[in-house]
Amino acid sequence: MNLDELVNSIPDSELELKKNFRNHIEDWKRNTESVTHLESQIGKWHGNVWFENTEVSNQFYIDYCSFRDESIKNIGGMTINERLYQFSLFDLWDLNDTETQMNIRKKLNAD
Repeated sequence: MNLDELVNSIPDSELELKKNFRNHIEDWKRNTESVTHLESQIGKWHGNVWFENTEVSNQFYIDYCSFRDESIKNIGGMTINERLYQFSLFDLWDLNDTETQMNIRKKLNAD
């Protein structure tokens, strides 16, 4: 599961939360914060929102833990292409100049 898939794991029955979470993720993609900050940010987001359905909330948490364990905690063993995929940053990488790409490398702990 990559980052965009995590966003899309929130069902449309929780559309406002999905939009809110997507906004947080899109902001992270464009700022200078690292994956460590992302981990904290997602945890805080989940702890401060109210899903209408507890089962959906629990499933999101399971999906998040899976993403965290596979992508954030194992980032050191990934190539830059794997990191770009896991954090859904290929488009941003391809559309930007060398300086921005260096900032993305820092964000992904690949500098």
